[in-house]
Parts: sequence; structure tokens; C-alpha cells
Amino acid sequence: MEWHQLENFIAVAKYKHFTKAAQHQSISQPALSRSIIKLEQELGVPLFFRDGKIVRLTRYGDLFLKKAQQAQVAIQEGMEELQEKIAIDTGEISVAFLHTLGPHLIPNLIASYKKIYPNITFQLYQGANDYVLDQVEKGIADMCLSVPRMQNQRNESTVLRKEMLYVVVPKDHQLAGQTAVAFRSLQEEEFICFKKGFGLRYIFDEMCSYLNINPIITFEGEEAATVAGFVMKGLGIAVLPKISDIMFENLCFLEITDYFCQRSIALSTLSELTLSPAAKRFKAFVIENFSTIDMEK
Repeated sequence: MEWHQLENFIAVAKYKHFTKAAQHQSISQPALSRSIIKLEQELGVPLFFRDGKIVRLTRYGDLFLKKAQQAQVAIQEGMEELQEKIAIDTGEISVAFLHTLGPHLIPNLIASYKKIYPNITFQLYQGANDYVLDQVEKGIADMCLSVPRMQNQRNESTVLRKEMLYVVVPKDHQLAGQTAVAFRSLQEEEFICFKKGFGLRYIFDEMCSYLNINPIITFEGEEAATVAGFVMKGLGIAVLPKISDIMFENLCFLEITDYFCQRSIALSTLSELTLSPAAKRFKAFVIENFSTIDMEK
């Protein structure tokens, strides 16, 4: 059964005349008749009594008309709602992002964008790196700001920022007076890490594997501020970027000398073709303005 068959059926029921219904549907009368006959064959019942030019519904046709009209209304409402969601000036944009981008960056991006386009609405998802990337791959979020995975045919990523990662120790740690450290020398240290699935944990594990280190992990957290808090209390050391929600005055950041340790923050989408006009314009805005907005606190 095809949608145009239902539209043709509703038109014949309305006009009670095949020729008038065909004119309304902008098709030939024979084509309309074939469409109705095919629909009746699919349903297994006659929908109309045909007596010369007189056309009227059978009891089956009367029953089916009510359902067909309900479907027509539902489809029309769905189309209107969809158009509202994707409209370039009044639509909805869904964005997933990392915990570390939540305190300042994402609010600044959205506030700046809504100054220009105040009628746009946002649906937001915050979580671990794997989670936010999955939101995009499942089609739940239009885009995400995250540590990118390997490029594939389904997704597109634009790197927005690269930031160095450091060994972070408390002020009273024996290494606090240093500005740099070889990561291999930390084999016996206890580490505060992120849980599996977080971008910073993936980078940490990759570095440990490359340097053939089996780290002692005493706690796994979900937020940078929590990880930093454990470090400040002397419960271990960590590998972190310099971000705004970390209390720098109570920590020492040491450069890593034996491994180039950095993370990339990228804007990722499934593909340009999957984005609504509103989402495409926001993506372009983020790429163009990210470096400026990233500096705001």
C-alpha cells in the first residue's frame, strides 16, 4: 500500500465521482481507477459501489475512510512538526559534549549563537567520550564536541583545538618543584584516572601501552574536577589538561618529556547530508568562532 493510494481513495470518497477526484489529484481518470482497484485488491474488500456515474462507499469503505483520514491528519501534523524542528531560524539542534566542556565552553557557544538566532532551541547531551560519539552515530545528536575517533565513511570530524596534557601532582609532592618529568619514571606512582570510555582515559592507556607501563590506578572518576580533587588530597597523581574547572593554585603541572601527550577536541557529525539547515548553520558557526569563544570565561 502506498500513500498516494490513500489520498486517491479519500478524494473519491469526498467527490463521489472518479473524474472529479482525478482532476483534484491531477492524474488521469483511468490511473485513478487503477489505483482504487489495486487498493481494494490489497485490502480484500470493495470500498465503493459503482453504478454508472454514481459512486458511494461500501460499509468497508466507510470504515476505512475514517482510518485513512486519521492517517492523513497524522501525516500532515508530522510534516508540520518536522518542518518546525529543522527550520533554519526556529528549529532544534541537538549537541553532545564532554564533561570538561560543560562549565564554560558550551554555555558560551550557545549563548553567543542565541544572540544572533534567538528562536533556535537546543537539546543537549553530556557524558563520556564514547557516549557522546555514540549519540551522533545513533542519530540522536546532530553533532558532538569530543576527542575524535578514527575517521570512517559515516562520520566527519573537524579539529577545533589541540591541548597538551600534563602530569598533575599536589603542591607537597616530591616532584612539585620540577617543570617536567619522564612518564616512565612514574611506574611506582599511584594514579587517579578517568573511567573507561572517556577520551582522557583512552589517551592515558595509549601512552602507558606505548611506554610499556602498567600503572597503579587507585580511583577512576568521571569529571576532571573530581580527579583533580583526589590529586590535591594526595591520593595519587593524574594526567590532565589545563582547563578552567581545575584549581591550579593547589596543583603542579609537569610536562611529559618522553611522550607527546595531547588531546584534540573536534566537532563530529555523521555527514553533512544528515544535518538539517539549522544544524548545518550552527556547525559552521562553531567552526568559525570556536577559537574566540574558547578564550571566554
